[in-house]
Amino acid sequence: MGMAYVVARPHGRFEIRESIHTPRGPRARSLANFAVLTDTVVESARARATRPFDAGAVRAAAVRVQVARTRTPDAPRRPPTAETMRHFVESSRRMAHTLERPPTGRRPDPGEVLVGLLGFADEIARFQPARNTEPLAFPPLARLAQQTVADRTGRGDSTKGTGDSTEDEDGARDVTNE
Repeated sequence: MGMAYVVARPHGRFEIRESIHTPRGPRARSLANFAVLTDTVVESARARATRPFDAGAVRAAAVRVQVARTRTPDAPRRPPTAETMRHFVESSRRMAHTLERPPTGRRPDPGEVLVGLLGFADEIARFQPARNTEPLAFPPLARLAQQTVADRTGRGDSTKGTGDSTEDEDGARDVTNE
């Protein structure tokens, strides 16, 4: 069974793609573009695919991508429905079942593995509470950001010009103008 997946495109469009392995590494191949996923679109993608794929998984991926596009970081998440929970449990069981099988002698397609892991991570993330992101705090960069803001507002000291400057243990310059 091949690995087909859905990605969002500009202007409310979506695309069904398949992952193929080439001598130069994994590549994505476009199978169909759509605004609304219909049976005709799925059949068109199936006709262009190099390997058969699970149409139900493609439909589920399309729903996830459409929901993700409309979700904003600050929007409250709805609690999962019984159908969503059932889908999550079925996905988890399928993954556990694949882990029970001994590995085959062939090396799996890296693109398929990546897409599978991303899909699994997406399923897990849907059940996590929304988190606000925090800015990264690297002290030397924080001072640079403060200096940039001060320079833009016209209140900062310039490192060019007259004044005493010292260098701290990070190698950052502290400039004082008198």
